[in-house]
Amino acid sequence: MSMEQSILEKLYRQHFNKTFRTAYLVTGDHQLAEDATQEAFLRAFSNLSTLREIEKFGSWVSVIAANYGIDLLRKKKKIIFTDHISMHASTSPSDSPQESWEKNETAQEIRDALFLLEPEEREILVFKYFNELSIKEIAALTQAPTGTVKSRLFRARKKIRALLEPPGDKKRQIDKISTKL
Repeated sequence: MSMEQSILEKLYRQHFNKTFRTAYLVTGDHQLAEDATQEAFLRAFSNLSTLREIEKFGSWVSVIAANYGIDLLRKKKKIIFTDHISMHASTSPSDSPQESWEKNETAQEIRDALFLLEPEEREILVFKYFNELSIKEIAALTQAPTGTVKSRLFRARKKIRALLEPPGDKKRQIDKISTKL
């Protein structure tokens, strides 16, 4: 095995799970997420020489997977959310069974609401809260002006808040979307 193959395999192993989860959160479909992830790694490896900072590889390949996933959704013309993947909220050993259940329930509600958004809206939320990218990083990776990224993020957060807010007078505090999607 050559040194280059070894490096590529290491990058693949190191970033596969996060890239797949990003693609899944954007597409909502296990098969499309697999296809998008594989294509993203192929494209990233083919264009690796264009990446100036190798430490940004994980974010870069995730953006490629999300964008390709959206392309696949457009080709498919309809979105079917039948596939489920286990992505549990982070619970700690000190949590009571009730606290653990509530964290998992909240994470599931957020995922369900996320899948009601348009793919582009899901994408921006996934980049910001799941991949923990800054506005500047998202703008650079998506080649969109920072103002555009900010306005898309604002609209997506507003929509997801409306979806998560219970009807009636009962208000629920959802300050920010969990990074534990």
